[in-house]
Amino acid sequence: MATKREVERKLRELVRRLDRSGGDVRGSLSDALPAPRVIEVAVTDLGCSYWTTLARGSMSRLHHGSADDPEIRVRLTSDRLVDLVDGRASLFQAYLTGHVKVDASFGDLLRLRRLA
Repeated sequence: MATKREVERKLRELVRRLDRSGGDVRGSLSDALPAPRVIEVAVTDLGCSYWTTLARGSMSRLHHGSADDPEIRVRLTSDRLVDLVDGRASLFQAYLTGHVKVDASFGDLLRLRRLA
């Protein structure tokens, strides 16, 4: 099991990578989710949550705790999160096998599916 410190480091790494990614990546993400979305990540085995706002293909800074009213909620274990950020696992495959749970509107799920 990964530690809270490692999970936070990996989430911050993910935010930084998105910020540094090319315009194509951010543009695709912005096209898929054009309106700002609050995204919460619940790390089930550590009992902690983090959230950020995704707008125009970029994420705001990472916040500790639960968001007031997230549009997208992702639930997974600490090890799965580390594997996903490090590229050792596929988000789509983890979602299909139930290792990652995503709670979002049907429309947002369809839009996110286009990115897979």
